Amino acid sequence: MKRLLTIAGAGILAYGMTATAFAEEIEYSAGQLGGGWYTMSSGIAKLVMDSSPDLTVKVVPGGGTANPSKIQQGKSQLGMGLDIFTFAAKHGKGIYEGKPHDKLVMVGQSFSDNYFHFIRAQGVEYDLETLLTKGKDAKIAVTKSGSSDEMTFRFVMDYFGTGYDDLRKNRGFKINQGNYSEMASQFKDGQVDYVFLTLGIPGAAVIEMSQGRKLEVVPWPEKLANDMAKTYGYTVGALPAGTYDFVDTTPRTIIMATTLMTSLDVSEDTIYKITKGICDNEAKLPSVHQGLAAFHCKDAAKTHAIDLHPGAIKYYKEKGYM
Repeated sequence: MKRLLTIAGAGILAYGMTATAFAEEIEYSAGQLGGGWYTMSSGIAKLVMDSSPDLTVKVVPGGGTANPSKIQQGKSQLGMGLDIFTFAAKHGKGIYEGKPHDKLVMVGQSFSDNYFHFIRAQGVEYDLETLLTKGKDAKIAVTKSGSSDEMTFRFVMDYFGTGYDDLRKNRGFKINQGNYSEMASQFKDGQVDYVFLTLGIPGAAVIEMSQGRKLEVVPWPEKLANDMAKTYGYTVGALPAGTYDFVDTTPRTIIMATTLMTSLDVSEDTIYKITKGICDNEAKLPSVHQGLAAFHCKDAAKTHAIDLHPGAIKYYKEKGYM
């Protein structure tokens, strides 16, 4: 029997692998065609099928906010996501308000990481807390409304008891909203002194900013970072040493990790095989996509936005990771 797998950017490719008459088909909801998640998912699917010929993994387009619901409803059995949306969906918060996804669990997370950067020009005075609680006449750039960066900025403003109207009308803030390229140009030109954004590292926009103006990556307050993790499901971390040659510290920050979600309706045996197929081939993941270099099975067993699937737990315990 032949089986088919949809591969990003390559159409329908036939793999001449023999499957049993009882092969189980898994639908894997990725990101949009041509995007990083689709490439990652297609490569992961092939590794899993090579490891377990009795599984057929079909990769389909999806998205970070839609995938949790596709899994909850049984339309897909695997899906890529972001930890904050995975967390929100599980608990019925945010855009999933009142609709907890009780079947949603995880295989692991940190299949790629996005680090929040709070940047200030060298010589300006405010740290993040002081800026939002006491700062006046500051010039700051954030991304456009609807982005995960901007949503996080709203969460931070809420934490410190402020908002756009207060900052602009009462405290003289100038807040520019745009894309990463626009923010970098505004920083270099001195139109803004602070920038709030999230990027995979090293971030090209941050490097561009540094080439036009000296900057600092300012650490997040510990209490704020911990509250963001507890309330919204972010991961507390630090910018790794050597990320930028102009940053000689490892400032605390929060991270949005890419998750691999599944449902409690999927059998323990199936998720065990999927976890094994990924983890036994961990060394091959960076060749699938550079972002997958962030994934380590031993860490996936310890850090997760929501509960792990029993099949994943079984594998991690066998390996001594839990």
